Amino acid sequence: MHDQGIKVRKQIISVLILLALIVITFFYYLKGYTLQDLRNAFVKANFAYLLSGLSMMVLFVSCEALNIYLILKTLNHKVPFLRCFEYASIGFYFSSITPSASGGQPAQIYYMKQDKIPIAVSSVTIFFIVYVYQITMILSGFIMTLLRFSQSIYFINKLRYLFIYGFVINTGVIFILFSLMYSKKAAPSIAEIILKAGNKLRLIKKVEETRNKLGKSLTSYRKKATILKEHPSLFFKILGVTIIQMTALNSIPYLVYCSMGYRAKGILDILTCQSLLTISVSAVPLPGAEGVAQGGFLQIFDSYFPQDMLTYAMLINRIISFYLPLILSFIMYIFTHIRTTKQSIRGDILEGKQN
Repeated sequence: MHDQGIKVRKQIISVLILLALIVITFFYYLKGYTLQDLRNAFVKANFAYLLSGLSMMVLFVSCEALNIYLILKTLNHKVPFLRCFEYASIGFYFSSITPSASGGQPAQIYYMKQDKIPIAVSSVTIFFIVYVYQITMILSGFIMTLLRFSQSIYFINKLRYLFIYGFVINTGVIFILFSLMYSKKAAPSIAEIILKAGNKLRLIKKVEETRNKLGKSLTSYRKKATILKEHPSLFFKILGVTIIQMTALNSIPYLVYCSMGYRAKGILDILTCQSLLTISVSAVPLPGAEGVAQGGFLQIFDSYFPQDMLTYAMLINRIISFYLPLILSFIMYIFTHIRTTKQSIRGDILEGKQN
């Protein structure tokens, strides 16, 4: 009960930090604009395109759900697709409210554990999804750069240090996750570093006991990772689904562009810009990259939207790609939390009757 209280408190703090960043961002970027101006921009927009943009975010989450479903099935854990959609929504919610999207994966593993999915299975599943997602993000940026080379170089120069930072961090994550999944030495070495650091910080007191537990978990983890290695076709299935997922995310600015009545630029041009922007802001250590994502949008799309409509486009894009999905994923998280809590209570009651 005490641990549950701590988790709720941390979550509230994370949400409050995100809300504070949203308020600061709105005040900073919307200076000189009135609520009536913003309302007029929404009224003039074509809602068919805006709904298409929101559907792209539903597709984005659904693709992750499908990936979870495919991997769990390969690991001999058949879970309904709707349950996988819950896990994907929880990942989106917690990734959105924590710096560098660091809270999404632990939350997914926690709720999978509540549904009796072993940690070794859930951690391999989530790590594999993140691993392929990072590869797809870099691959998409590379392909779009080849297709629109001069344009890409121009925008990379505009983003400059932010792009370099995002590229280095995301590439580093790929190598770390590859090592964790396929190297026999990497995972134990990282676990040992964490153990020593935790002991020095007095967070871990029973070092040997914790080392033994971690050892058993890592052995099970490696067995599950080996199963994935024995199914090379699974990588390409997950890659294909993730390419669709990434394309859905990166196409939203184009749908916003069309909703505002513009047609001068093609979808490849805008996909190129958003691909580079996604790489640049994905690793920013702020919840939802709030503030930086908006600034990057204004910087990279200033040659696509008229100057007097650029801020409106940024706001509409952010509402569709972040704020509304955040609310929807929060609702799904509450639903899942209530469901798993009821399951836990029923389990405790049955266990009590048996005793």
